[in-house]
Amino acid sequence: MDCSVCNFRSAVDSCAQCHVLLCEVCGVTCEGCGKMVCPEHFHETSRGSKLCQVCYEERKARRRASAKAARAASGELGAEESPQGIPEEEAEEEEAPVGREPPRPWKLSLYAASTAAVLILIMLLLPGLRRFALPGGGYFPTPYAIFLVLAFAVFWAVVGLVKEEDYYERRRSFIGLGIALVTCVLVFLAVYTDPARLAEIEARRIQSMRDRMTPDQLKQWREQRLKRFNP
Repeated sequence: MDCSVCNFRSAVDSCAQCHVLLCEVCGVTCEGCGKMVCPEHFHETSRGSKLCQVCYEERKARRRASAKAARAASGELGAEESPQGIPEEEAEEEEAPVGREPPRPWKLSLYAASTAAVLILIMLLLPGLRRFALPGGGYFPTPYAIFLVLAFAVFWAVVGLVKEEDYYERRRSFIGLGIALVTCVLVFLAVYTDPARLAEIEARRIQSMRDRMTPDQLKQWREQRLKRFNP
């Protein structure tokens, strides 16, 4: 039978909590008891451990007991107080990691793609930012520099698609990829609709047309231009 989550791969087990069918990709194996649970019924601790509901509750009970024992040893609690009297938030503080957990790949991809999108929108609104004059003459289209940020976004999106074990985490990587693709189109749009670039093309076209004119045609063309600007 097919997996009830993705409806694509064959099921290999069922959720220990709600008993829906799961494949080896959509199912999450509890690191405590080894049972498989669906993505909606597993709990991830601050250290990244994935546990089923039963193991998670047992873990919280152990944390509360440890916190109560530590407080009793330091004289902050009386011997008659029970572990259940300790707020759950205080018990969970004991499991907090020393350092911050690194951001997920899909988040890095989303941040980079969003930054690139904001930069290209600013360049579309302010055409003067679309080119950078080079010391030796000529210019560099600044929208092309955004490709460096887009490469960063695509890299982390691919990392999320390949490395993430959780189905929902992998699916979120497509958000950064989508924004990066739209931004890439806007980069080319900003370059090819640059008013300065269009003015240069028009000037070269007029110069080429003038070079092919005879002296009489050139004189007539100048008179027409003068009449247009001095009616």
